[in-house]
Amino acid sequence: MSKESRSPFKKLFEGREEPVVPELEVSQAPTPSPPQVAPLPQAQPQTEPRKRGRPATGKRSDDAWIGRTFYVQRENDLDVEDELLKLKRQGIEIDKSELVDALLGAWVKWRQGENIEIHLDEITPRRNL
Repeated sequence: MSKESRSPFKKLFEGREEPVVPELEVSQAPTPSPPQVAPLPQAQPQTEPRKRGRPATGKRSDDAWIGRTFYVQRENDLDVEDELLKLKRQGIEIDKSELVDALLGAWVKWRQGENIEIHLDEITPRRNL
């Protein structure tokens, strides 16, 4: 087998002429000058770029608070929800994280020898008469 007979495409190209590509003439046209742009008015300097969305004002963005995950019994959680709802109807706004924070703070102070009754009075609407 000769080299010429090995090419499966040889018969396809037999008798065809190579296409002639005309050479493009490059003209020396003058380069256009850049368009005249009016100067921009002086804008007032911005101190901070405006952020999207609502401002971060909750506990999540407050460095004084730290997120933790705890497990509590379901019945305790439901009872706490009921009691917090009762307080809300009385006009006392407190959420679970504030309640847990106050209780843990009172427990630490009690462990350090302070009178726990004084600290519990701070977090309960009931007053000893």
